[in-house]
Amino acid sequence: MTDLRQYSFGKRENAFFYITLIASGLLISYLMYRNLFFAIVIIPFAGRIKSFVIDNMIRKRKRTYMAEFKDFLFMASTAIGAGRSMKDAIAESIPSLKNIYGKKTILTKDLENAYERMDVGGENDISVLKDLAESSGLEDVHDFVTVYSICKSTGASLISALNKAAGVIMEKMSIEREIDELVRRKESEGLVIFAMPALIVLFLNLTAPDYIAPLYETLIGRVIMTAVIASNIGIYALIERITNVEI
Repeated sequence: MTDLRQYSFGKRENAFFYITLIASGLLISYLMYRNLFFAIVIIPFAGRIKSFVIDNMIRKRKRTYMAEFKDFLFMASTAIGAGRSMKDAIAESIPSLKNIYGKKTILTKDLENAYERMDVGGENDISVLKDLAESSGLEDVHDFVTVYSICKSTGASLISALNKAAGVIMEKMSIEREIDELVRRKESEGLVIFAMPALIVLFLNLTAPDYIAPLYETLIGRVIMTAVIASNIGIYALIERITNVEI
């Protein structure tokens, strides 16, 4: 099962990240100091920047996973309503999920693994689903497995439980979409503020290089440029903190 709480770059992703980081460092160094040597300042922050990128990718993967899991619940509900077992419901849902989301999604791989463990290994469906929930680290998946195990042990309606679980996830996703729209709007406004100092410096370099020359040629100018970069980093961190909304 895939642990959604962790992610590591592959060789290509790692190479792309460091190439982009170096290029960004050189660009910022030249724009703000007219000296490429200052790009080395970004090296101590490479690990933190990488962690920030990975955290964003983990959040994105979890959202995609939940969208797929919601569709899986509806498919499983239909299959169980037709008299299939959970193992058969998983087997029947995999081709449909591949048609909708592609063949290399995390959920389809995990469901294939779950089906193999139940069909070939003869493992209990509840224990396999619990492993699925544990590896996902998602509260909604945990809740579904809990409800499923209770329904199976008490004889309650699995179809009703699956439909209600899918309905709750849909409502949650709908709320998340509305919040995401507001957040993206505020992020766009924040990014304009974040980019404005660099754009002003670039504009002055192109139109009035003599006017801005003291910022590159004096110690006070270097300090001012450094303060601009530091304040920009602080602004971006504040934007991320404000817009990082979880339901």
